[in-house]
Amino acid sequence: MATEPLRKSSSVSSADKRKDNRARRRVMVRYGTRATDKTAFTRNISERGLFVQTNSVMAPGSTIQVKIQFPEREFHMWARVRWAKRAPGQLVGIVAAGMGIKFVDPSAEWLEYFHTHIERK
Repeated sequence: MATEPLRKSSSVSSADKRKDNRARRRVMVRYGTRATDKTAFTRNISERGLFVQTNSVMAPGSTIQVKIQFPEREFHMWARVRWAKRAPGQLVGIVAAGMGIKFVDPSAEWLEYFHTHIERK
């Protein structure tokens, strides 16, 4: 058994999946539905969302709190889980398990930070 996809959101067209530029960055993220009580790391980041590499995924469609922790700054945002995929125990660390999340309403501060500190590196 390779991976166990949860459900993919049928409202996302293939053209929408990659319209934002993504930057490969490994940054600590705290997330959760009621509190940011889970910890993971990003694999890539865009101005509108990110991929969280974790096997502790939330159900697609869930609205979650996200705290992205950069060395010099942190951002708190609400996000919606677009898709999620778990890896079987023996494949954790080998298979790219995690979830794609889209920010609900990214702040102007986040957009500026992304364009000046992440996208340009």
